[in-house]
Parts: sequence; structure tokens; C-alpha cells
Amino acid sequence: MHGADRVDLLNRLSTNDLTALATGQGLQTVLITDKARIIDVLMVLNDVERSMVLASPNMAPRIIRWLRTYTITDDVRTTDASSLMEMVEVTGARAAEVVKAVTSVEVTLFTIGEWIATSISEQEVYVFRMSPTVELSYWMVGNPAAIGVIKERLQEIDGLEKPLAQDDVEYLRVMQGIGVMGHEWSEAYNPLEAGLLHLTSFTKGCYVGQEIIARLDSYNKVKQRVLGFVSDNEIHVADSILVDNATVGAITTVAKGRSTNKWYALGYIRGEHAHPGASVDVRTNQTKDVDAQASNNSALAEIMLLPMVEQ
Repeated sequence: MHGADRVDLLNRLSTNDLTALATGQGLQTVLITDKARIIDVLMVLNDVERSMVLASPNMAPRIIRWLRTYTITDDVRTTDASSLMEMVEVTGARAAEVVKAVTSVEVTLFTIGEWIATSISEQEVYVFRMSPTVELSYWMVGNPAAIGVIKERLQEIDGLEKPLAQDDVEYLRVMQGIGVMGHEWSEAYNPLEAGLLHLTSFTKGCYVGQEIIARLDSYNKVKQRVLGFVSDNEIHVADSILVDNATVGAITTVAKGRSTNKWYALGYIRGEHAHPGASVDVRTNQTKDVDAQASNNSALAEIMLLPMVEQ
């Protein structure tokens, strides 16, 4: 994003307070509709004359359309750079050490969202600290050639785990209770339901959807919330959560345990039933055979606070 009004526009359309966002800093914020429903969770990295906005995969066209809807006389220009950029994440206890080894950038004292631009093979790369799924997390963003060099350098470092498979990534985020678009984040939910209160300001000026957010908070009208679930039996995305045979929620992400045979999940459940330690019935929608045994259609699950630890 370019233009003098770019940060102001984002501030008027999302939940976090971006007014004091300085050069070299980044903040996450939730872009919402006028009905306070989630469009996406963004990381805004602010520079002197531009801001780089990191969104969920394939969300750039939707976000740009929404921003342009509210760009009337504002000095704002948006460009979809998705095809020009790649990202690699380094996470874990050694993350800062590894990032320094491949970029020569000292990131040990970076706060979350703090970023710096460096050069890799004469190509600009952004290095910044992100909210972690495991201990520490640093992201490096640049064109494919520069990121390719970084990946080669990573392979030369002893003791690193191989790149995580998608199943491993899903497991880590489920255990930490981190949402993603299409699962915990969508226009079916608002930020308070999605556990994004930490990205929501109640003191900044007006923004689209603010009145609804404020009313939900003031009158305790948040109907449902994301929690963790653990079961001895296999459960699936989109399975229904039932209490006393009445549907009270749905499973949004599932991961198989690593040290146990249990299944762990994230899901939305209505507030009056959101009691950690309580048991609920999870009824699968996977079986098409109406004559299938009921035992194959349902599983008992325990509600868990987030983050979760394998039992």
C-alpha cells in the first residue's frame, strides 16, 4: 500500500489501533465488514512511504476490493504483490540464531511485529518477528530468488528439522489455538467469537463495524467462542457439537495427537456450554450411510482451554 492515507484507511476499517504505527513496526489487525464479520487477519508492516500488508493465502483480491470500496478521496494505492513474493518461517528455540546465520540480521531483541529490510543476493528481504506457534517465530519475505537463497542457506545449518509438513503445521496451530481463514476465521464469525480480543481496540476512534463490536462486548452478547476439544475417537472438520442432543457448535479444525492416539480439535461452541472440562457429543457428518451404526457417527469429546497440551 502506498499513499499518505494508507494507515488511516486501514485504521478505519479494522479493529486494532494503528494510529501510532511507526516505521519499522508491525501490528496485526482484523479487517471486518460493516456487520463486524471477519474478512481476514492482517499483519501491517509500516515503512516510510509504504506499508506491506500480509494476508491469508488467496485473500488479496477480496481485501483490495474491500479497501477500494472505502477509498473515496483518500491518498491510497493498493497493489497485489502475491505473485512477486514468497515467505519462509523459522520457528523454535534457535530461531533468532538461525535467522542471523542466513541473513546476518540480529533479531534477538525484536518485539513482535518489529521488522527490518536487508539484502540477500542484492534483493530486498523483510525480516520480522511474528506471534509464534512454537516459542519464537521469524518470517522472511522477499522475491522468489532471494527466498530461494535463504532456503539453500537453511539446508546448510546443522541440527534443523526438515521443513514441516502441512499436518505438522496444523497440529501446532490447533494445540496453540491459532485460527486460519476458512476454518476459525470467516465472515460467519466476529473477532470476539474468534478469540481475537487482543487485536481489538476499545479506545480508538470510529471504525467500520465498531458499534456492533462495542455492543457485543458491553452487553456480553458474544454467543459463541472458539475452544479446544480432545477425543479418544476420530472427529472431523464440520462435525456438529451436541449437548443433550441439541446442536450447540461445530468443529473447525482437527489434528491427530503426536504422543497419544487422541484427536485434538478447534471448534465453536455456544457460550452457555463453553465449560472447560465438560463433555460434549461430537457427531460426524462424514458418513453418508444412514444405516451406519451410531457408534461410528459420534464421539465423546472434552472441552479444553487454549492452548492445549497433549494428555
